[in-house]
Amino acid sequence: MHEAMGDPGGLVTALSSTLEWIASAIDLIGIAIVLWGFVRALIGFVITEARRLRYRAGIGGLRTLRIDLGTYILLGIEFMIASDIIHTVVKRELQDLIFVSALVAIRTAISFFLGREVAEIEHEQAASA
Repeated sequence: MHEAMGDPGGLVTALSSTLEWIASAIDLIGIAIVLWGFVRALIGFVITEARRLRYRAGIGGLRTLRIDLGTYILLGIEFMIASDIIHTVVKRELQDLIFVSALVAIRTAISFFLGREVAEIEHEQAASA
């Protein structure tokens, strides 16, 4: 069928499969980044809370944790958006394109608002220092 459509030897099919594999790998990297950030934030939270309860310290350390976690989430989302763009190039059906486009829009909005929140927290920390 691909030869009749101008795809001798299935080159387009092979390229599409390769791009799908690459996009899936990029997705997994993005997920791994978010999970790594979560693990670091969880460990940091436990340590910060233990110190806070022991020494009756303030919650300033939690703001730093939020910035760090937000940064990891933002980076992970950027990887996922890159993957979505590759999926958009590979997908040929309108329903798939609409779904991937909506996913990119949602991830971009989350990235924008999370980035703004991280910047506000950083600004608050700088002002209180």
